[in-house]
Amino acid sequence: MSAVPVPPDPQRLDAGRCRHLLGPGGVGRVVFTAGSLPAVATTNYAVHGGRLWFRTAAGTALARSVTNAVVAVNVDASGPASGEAGALADGGGWTVTVTGRCRALDDPPEAVRGALDAWAPGVREQFFCVDLALLSGQRTPARAPAPPF
Repeated sequence: MSAVPVPPDPQRLDAGRCRHLLGPGGVGRVVFTAGSLPAVATTNYAVHGGRLWFRTAAGTALARSVTNAVVAVNVDASGPASGEAGALADGGGWTVTVTGRCRALDDPPEAVRGALDAWAPGVREQFFCVDLALLSGQRTPARAPAPPF
């Protein structure tokens, strides 16, 4: 009888590696509190000036809930297309979480405006940022294939 393979332990990532994986931007999930309940909104983001930026429409639950609140923004990837130029071609993955106070800014830098094309329909003119001060991340190697029976 064959032993069931044990998945490898995740590897903690330092802050520099987390920043690298966030790259210039992509798609992530903003985790916040709305009406005393946890909520998650998927959004595109950009990294500029030591901050993670995102935008949304006025009046959304996200816009109403995040100003001056502590939020988490989670970004991840897995498999061969995980954003590390083949480094995770083994099918593993990574996740990075940015945690901090979210601030609304009426006039973000032009580089942020250009990087954050609204990909959802409608007007999205409220810009928010979270400092990249508290970062956590891990890389999970691929699970070994199960032995044939």
